[in-house]
Amino acid sequence: MANVVDFGVLDKELNPEQAAAAKKIEGPMLILAGAGSGKTRAITYKIAHLVSYHNVESDRVLAVTFTNKAAREMKDRIQKLLGCRLPFSWMGTFHSVCLKLLKLCLSKDFVVKAMGGTWYNANFSIYDDDDQKRLLRDILKEDLGDNFEASEVKKLHGAISRYKNTVLYEGGSPKLQTPDVALARAEFADEEKRARYYSEYQKRLQESNAMDFDDLLLNTVLMLQKVPTLAKQLAERFQYVVVDEYQDTNDVQYELLKLLINEDRNVTVVGDDDQSIYGWRGANIKIIRNFHRDFAPVTIVKLERNYRSTSNIVKGAGSVIAHNIRPAEMEKKVFSKEEAGDPIRVRHLLDDRSEAQQIANLISVAGPEMYSKTAIFYRTNAQSRVIEKALNDNRIPSVIFGGTRFWDRKEIKDILGYLRLLSNEKDDAAHLRVINTPPRAIGKTTVETILERVRNGEGTFWQVLVAEANGEGRAAPKLKGFTAMVQGWKDLLAAGETPLPILAERIINETGYQDFLRKEDEATADERIANLDEMVNAIREFDEEHPGATLEEFLQDISLLTDGDKKVDTSKGMVTLMTIHMAKGLEFNTVHIAGCDEEIFPLVRGTAFAADKEMREQMEEERRLFYVGCTRAEKKLYLYHAERRFFQGTIRPFAPSRFLKELDPSVVEFTPCVDDRPAFGYGSNAGSGYGNGPIRYHSAPVGQFSRPSSGSRPAMPHSVPASIRKNDQRIVYRNPIKVKPPVPSGPRVVYDEYSENPYRPGVRVRHFKYGVGTIVRCTGSGENARVDVRFNGDGTVRTIILKYAALEVL
Repeated sequence: MANVVDFGVLDKELNPEQAAAAKKIEGPMLILAGAGSGKTRAITYKIAHLVSYHNVESDRVLAVTFTNKAAREMKDRIQKLLGCRLPFSWMGTFHSVCLKLLKLCLSKDFVVKAMGGTWYNANFSIYDDDDQKRLLRDILKEDLGDNFEASEVKKLHGAISRYKNTVLYEGGSPKLQTPDVALARAEFADEEKRARYYSEYQKRLQESNAMDFDDLLLNTVLMLQKVPTLAKQLAERFQYVVVDEYQDTNDVQYELLKLLINEDRNVTVVGDDDQSIYGWRGANIKIIRNFHRDFAPVTIVKLERNYRSTSNIVKGAGSVIAHNIRPAEMEKKVFSKEEAGDPIRVRHLLDDRSEAQQIANLISVAGPEMYSKTAIFYRTNAQSRVIEKALNDNRIPSVIFGGTRFWDRKEIKDILGYLRLLSNEKDDAAHLRVINTPPRAIGKTTVETILERVRNGEGTFWQVLVAEANGEGRAAPKLKGFTAMVQGWKDLLAAGETPLPILAERIINETGYQDFLRKEDEATADERIANLDEMVNAIREFDEEHPGATLEEFLQDISLLTDGDKKVDTSKGMVTLMTIHMAKGLEFNTVHIAGCDEEIFPLVRGTAFAADKEMREQMEEERRLFYVGCTRAEKKLYLYHAERRFFQGTIRPFAPSRFLKELDPSVVEFTPCVDDRPAFGYGSNAGSGYGNGPIRYHSAPVGQFSRPSSGSRPAMPHSVPASIRKNDQRIVYRNPIKVKPPVPSGPRVVYDEYSENPYRPGVRVRHFKYGVGTIVRCTGSGENARVDVRFNGDGTVRTIILKYAALEVL
């Protein structure tokens, strides 16, 4: 190992609290880490310290992160610290860890036998939201005909997710909410009906050898509970356990951790209960707040210095979160040693259009060089439209973070559907997606006949499909063409000679998918075809970065991506728009938070029957969300209240958010509504009635922020380059053109066995991404020609497809 992270390194690179957290490796530890306090740095150094100083094998460390992106970044940072590439195979999200455990364990006969022998096999598919909702629609339709609302599918989907993520504790013992448990506990007719739908949904998933995202957790815990010897083996395997973002852990994840922590209890959890914002999707804040009791005795380390934000921002955000009730053990005094910086600027506006226009004006004044460093947050997605329009009117390029994920685009999912059915012939959802895409005149009746035979136990979807194609029915010729094409791809995959990106290209070409896109909509076809090209490129990158990876592994990698793995691209010079939930883990120089109005933010969904405790808990989570939003700002923070806005079909007045009133007035600069009418709820004394008492804010000059006259078009900011102003009629900011990175120059020749091929074993080559390496093996010919290259940088042997690679012979 090139570098050893010893106590001297820890003392030099970390502050005293971080170093204390990293040095203590025995027993349970809770690291309470305030916003911007360097928690990732602390646990990165702790893991590096474990493997380099204490000689712990990297694969005996289980490290759980909130996103796959965070896991990759942590792994890279540790490897750089150590100066070598250790595997860290068990570093990832709860879902990716569970996927790996399931794949590992379902290949063992004793596990399959313990689970009943007909449970899942290791080659299962993972259904995404669309697949799940399609399956639920089928179930509802069979039961109710067409007499159900689209919203019923969404409600049922949410109810099933709650079943799977909530654990019942009866007599102190945890009980997972499987369909049997849900049915047994149903007291009313609607509960019983919901539980029956849940049961049928799980049955059909299992018949398709498919799991949904929640099943990865539920089924792992179910398996470990039913096979305790397996749980014990795994717990002994993981010598150390580290869990980041522990405040967002749900009940099932907590049960999984308990099963994987051995008797030494060397577990470190890191989190901040003040940033627990996912209660609506099952996160249980009590888990972090009870850790010191559940694992007593526990060492508690508090990281309270904020390295991200100015003192004014930290003080203001802290004054709001202090209104939440917190256990004494969880109290933190987060502070910043940075400069005081600008005050938090609170703006009262007449309406939501004025709010959006003022945000756009301020961004224009800051100039294009600040676009990529600026974010606009809002509580609900509906708020984005008027803000996006104001930015467009001001010629400010923007991107909505959290929009349609690349892998969720229809054309991408269609081609992935073909790849899925090659991977898992039981995958009904994949077959149903592609059997008539592009259209092949295969009728609905034919498909329903196949499904009926599958449910009668006559075979998998693929087996029945082939039988129908070889039969005498009217649809047989059409089915024959489809099955022959798919079988050809299956044969290529089984032969192992066709690289995955080449296989994807063949599917696109042989299905005529590009022509289908042009016929469907000529206007969007080029962009959608470019997306397919990018998909092939992504498969190529995966193929190179994961030597020897299979189609199943690629599909699993894609299925594990979440919203949290999306990357904010700051290289394009665009302002970022997103909901505050999406902002977790990000930081920007300047943050604008729109809609700081009662009923908007906080947004509390209560009913007349809601208990006071439930309402208080909702309000506290909203306050934590506000705290998270504020602490994303490094230098400048703007908060906006609109006195009236369009809401639920009508224009109506709103009072300022209680969170604005809770801000420490000493760090706030307040600008009242500049309209000549009295501010709503404040009479003519808008500036003094703001807080709990006669608080006076330092009002900013409001002239430059005044609302433009009705119908006027804002001038383009002078800071936009003249070349752009001159041609502004050609620029469309709503959907900016994507410029692909330049393709590296180099040979693009496809060599066959009769050509003089310069790529031979022993030849040194340079790759634009991986650097210099030596060819160790050549395989394939034509478009399948590829070379295995051992690269000098990390010694990894990567398979490079010559069709795509720009290899320079040295």
